[in-house]
Amino acid sequence: MVRSEDSVVRKAQGSFGQDNAAECSSGVSWRTLMRMLFVAMVAGVALGSTAPAASAEDHPKLKEIMDRNDRLIQLSDPDCRKPPLILLHGATDDPTEMMAIAREWRSEYNVFLYSYNYHKRVEKVAADFVNELKRLKARGTLAADATVIAFSYGAIVFREAVIVASDPSLFAGDRVIQLVPTAGGSFFARGMENRVAAMVISMASKPAAAVNPYGTFARQVWEGAGNEKFYSVINPKRMQTILVEDDANSVSRIKDEPVQRRYKNGIGENVIIVPKSAGVTHEYFPVEPAGLEYLRRVMEFPARADVTRKSAG
Repeated sequence: MVRSEDSVVRKAQGSFGQDNAAECSSGVSWRTLMRMLFVAMVAGVALGSTAPAASAEDHPKLKEIMDRNDRLIQLSDPDCRKPPLILLHGATDDPTEMMAIAREWRSEYNVFLYSYNYHKRVEKVAADFVNELKRLKARGTLAADATVIAFSYGAIVFREAVIVASDPSLFAGDRVIQLVPTAGGSFFARGMENRVAAMVISMASKPAAAVNPYGTFARQVWEGAGNEKFYSVINPKRMQTILVEDDANSVSRIKDEPVQRRYKNGIGENVIIVPKSAGVTHEYFPVEPAGLEYLRRVMEFPARADVTRKSAG
């Protein structure tokens, strides 16, 4: 289960964190690297896996979804008159974690799920997403000005796709809703500040490389030219972020100025923080009724700058 593995991650992280402090002058021991690799192996679960959310009514699409072939799968009855809704799941082997959201809005929207294999390099996953958008728009299946809901690691995939797309019109006019995005990286990958550890872990885990808050990829997508490209395409007033209070995945807890800058660039200016009392967790956000209620509130109202970093009551 996700929660038990999450607790194991924290224990391992704390353990190798102490080793790093003791060994910073002499390099990283193999024992430390093995612990980091263990964290990398379970980090995919911590990034966004949930319990299965599919039902019998979704059966015709289940095989296509679970194949995870980096395809945009239409989950609603074809109707190009409806506005498109594009869903991106987190770092999970079970993309059905987004099915509760699809069922909630498929009567109002033309719903598509981007079902991808997160074990691949995020650059490849994002490039395939761009190609899928081109394919469906060329066929007239996907209209312009979509609403995009990106959960956890899915926010990284979407951001990279916007940055690498040669045609900005693919995303121009889109409204973006980020659910607990791993903006700026993941707190669980903080041990990758050590370059040797980062190199070894990146070879073993592609998603770990993508959530390294200190790596080259983080600098490319969360600041500088990448950040400028993203916001030149995506109107910051049309992007909203829903966070959960004290999210264990969030790099907001890393006291490093560049990491904080990249984190703030990633969450944007319209932020709602769900209080702990609501009982919403990062890992189960898309399937928890309370999480869906917060999403419902955001879907009903346009993005407004005056909700920045306010808790939703």
